Amino acid sequence: WRNADEKLFAGRVSMDSDPANWPPAGLDLLCAVPHWDWEFRHFPRDGTRALARRLAGQGVRLIAGHHAHVVQPVEKIDGTIVAYGLGDFLGTAFARQPWPGRIGSILIVDVSADAGTRGRIASYRMHPFMRLRAGDHERLVLVEALEGRMRDRVAERLKAVFPSPPTDEGVPA
Repeated sequence: WRNADEKLFAGRVSMDSDPANWPPAGLDLLCAVPHWDWEFRHFPRDGTRALARRLAGQGVRLIAGHHAHVVQPVEKIDGTIVAYGLGDFLGTAFARQPWPGRIGSILIVDVSADAGTRGRIASYRMHPFMRLRAGDHERLVLVEALEGRMRDRVAERLKAVFPSPPTDEGVPA
């Protein structure tokens, strides 16, 4: 499973139906939380991007991926918000993890509840943080609150992963 090629898993996992064929009754927003991509890589592979396009084509409008353990880009695909990876929220599994793997993010998505736009994503924003460790304890510290060289290093890494700010205060329908 760890950084394995998708060919190793072909035919092992299947679904009875395509999400595009699911009955829309009572459904305001279809979301997916795929366990995908290779670990510790900031940029999704072509196969991961293709799967995101496939899910978007099946009617999924919000995709929040996980498994890479590091932050990955956010992009829009035909009105679908795709956050490829949000990093780790808790780092207890990797106590000696280098600093880039200690960057995580919280994704906040505002979904309309208004008649006529119900279920549409109105806006989204990422709140990146750094997990700082002291012994067995970790603190989540917003990037803006970091000091000195660490703040600069984290800001540089985030700029490489997110060339434009990962926020949209008016996502098109």
